[in-house]
Amino acid sequence: MEQTISAAEWQVMRVLWAHPGATSQEIIQALQEGFDWQATTIKTLLGRLRKKNYLRMAKETSKYHYYPLISEEEHLQGQVELLLATICSTKQGQLVENLLDTGTFSQKSLENLASKISHLQRTAPEQIACQCLAGQCTCGHHAKGEQI
Repeated sequence: MEQTISAAEWQVMRVLWAHPGATSQEIIQALQEGFDWQATTIKTLLGRLRKKNYLRMAKETSKYHYYPLISEEEHLQGQVELLLATICSTKQGQLVENLLDTGTFSQKSLENLASKISHLQRTAPEQIACQCLAGQCTCGHHAKGEQI
C-alpha cells in the first residue's frame, strides 16, 4: 500500500490524522486557513488519496466522512525507509546528524534519543559497509579510478 504522496496530499493526510472522520467541508476549511487552495483542488487531492488507498470515504447521514487507512506513524516509517534506501549506508549517520541540526526537539525527545543512541552504541559495528553500486557514491569504498 505504501506509495509516495505529494506534499499537498501530505497536508490533507495531516488533517485526517488529527481529525479522522472529518467531512470534506471540514478538511477544506482546515486547509484553506494555511493554503491558498480552492475547494476543487482539495477534493481532487482527496480523490487521489482514495485511489492510493490512503483514506476511505463513508457516507454518514447526508455527508461524506474521510478516514485514514494508514497511521501517521506507519507513513513516517515508510518515508524514513524510502529515504534511507536512496543514500549510501555509510552516510546514514550523517543524515541523522543533519536532522538533529535542523530539527526542533524537546528535552524529553533528546533524552529518548540519547538513550536510544546509548543502547545502539553497545552493538554497533566499527564500520558500515557500503551497499552502493560502483559509481553511485562518494564514500571511497569503491576502488579509485574504477570505470563506470
